[in-house]
Amino acid sequence: MVAIEIFNFLHFVGLAFGLGGATIATIISVKAGKDKDVGKAVMKIMPSISKLIWLGLILLIVSGVGISYFVNWPIDKQNLLIKHVLVAWIFVIGIFLMTRMKKIGKEKDEKKILKLRKQIKVLSIINLILWYVVTLLSAFV
Repeated sequence: MVAIEIFNFLHFVGLAFGLGGATIATIISVKAGKDKDVGKAVMKIMPSISKLIWLGLILLIVSGVGISYFVNWPIDKQNLLIKHVLVAWIFVIGIFLMTRMKKIGKEKDEKKILKLRKQIKVLSIINLILWYVVTLLSAFV
């Protein structure tokens, strides 16, 4: 069936955008924490990377629903449930990251900015780990 191949392709593209974007965002954020000049540039490019990650997440969700509709082979429902829960956490943490990023742009108090940066760093690392766990579960389980 052509439809399942299209949804499968979109699933891989979504994974590439989401996982790749999350990896790049985390690496850049770590570098920005060490170099203030990079930090200023990061605030300009992070919205584009964030959009790429969200596009990947949306593609994964839509294509995942499409794949499950057209699939003919047995699905490990327990593994699928675990992946869905992890993707939900990625989504929730992504919302928290977005709100923290917007607050940093408006905040003037240096102590609050430092606190927000620490939160962003921790949430980014957690999100990146979740992206890799979902990928590993998809590939090996």
